[in-house]
Amino acid sequence: MDAVLRRFARDQWVRLHGTPRVTVLVGGARAREVWHQWLRLGALDGVLLDSPIDVAAPAAVHQALAQPARPIAITCSPAALSAWRAGRSDRLAAMLDEGVVAIPDDGAVPPGGAVVAGGAVVAGAVMARPRGHVLDARSAAEAAMFEALEATPATAGRFELNGYLSVRFGSNAAEIDLLSRADRIAIEIDGYHHFGDLDAYRRDRKKDLLLQTQGLLVIRVLAQDVMQDARPAVIMVCQALAARIGGP
Repeated sequence: MDAVLRRFARDQWVRLHGTPRVTVLVGGARAREVWHQWLRLGALDGVLLDSPIDVAAPAAVHQALAQPARPIAITCSPAALSAWRAGRSDRLAAMLDEGVVAIPDDGAVPPGGAVVAGGAVVAGAVMARPRGHVLDARSAAEAAMFEALEATPATAGRFELNGYLSVRFGSNAAEIDLLSRADRIAIEIDGYHHFGDLDAYRRDRKKDLLLQTQGLLVIRVLAQDVMQDARPAVIMVCQALAARIGGP
């Protein structure tokens, strides 16, 4: 499911930068459920077209061109996608190829581990086995922030997801949502519970102090903000990186 979260996040980052993108959910009820959960987590005004692919594909592309930043997806079966895609080389097919995400209901993986369309593996197709029934808000926001950083030239390749330090925090090694070891920057993504629970708030402050004693600059951002639009958070990280690189 991590691959699916990252694909959704990457597609949304592309949309926010004005490039039309249609997500193609290859699967059934589980695929629809995951898409709607993603929209709810980010409070995103997205749409899902569930009509046959020959009707949904042109309609989705039309909407994507008209409103590039709006999340839009269509659903279809592997067989329907393969039949529709066979022999096509137009822009419509190319736009759909970029957004294929396969989320089977039963966890079965098609031959070759990806969606086959027109006798060939779709470029960039993402496969995922269903895991659990509810997306985790923290994981979704982490994926959104990571993909945003990877898509930004100044921060690409600098951060790792869920990095660990050689010091302990509580009973385990200290874990950081997004860590740049070389630049000594730690990004922590906070959900609403970080502020509604006093113990969680106290724990975060203790963790901040620990990270600071390890020479890390700590940046905290709200999960909801990241899900809706990660660009302001990326700007903060770029400012911190500039200070680190240009500092004494």
